[in-house]
Amino acid sequence: MESLKLSGIKSFLRRTKTTAELEALAASTFASATEEVTITSIGTEGTSSSGQISMPKWLLLEAIEDLLAEGTHGRQLFAIADRSRYGTAV
Repeated sequence: MESLKLSGIKSFLRRTKTTAELEALAASTFASATEEVTITSIGTEGTSSSGQISMPKWLLLEAIEDLLAEGTHGRQLFAIADRSRYGTAV
């Protein structure tokens, strides 16, 4: 169940936040003294939405750190997999 929550949170944050916004959110999430964080509204250029999402602070921080680890280009697909360094299969 936690992986489904984390996947949805990451998808939403990836779509709506810049890297700088994610870094700021990670810092404020880590610095907060409570166990839970509540997101009440999100605004982007020309649009905004509001609601309430409550989740454990560590879960939000994990989602943000995963997105930051992806870099600014997100996940990259490849055309050819080079597995020559692994030798032959048994």
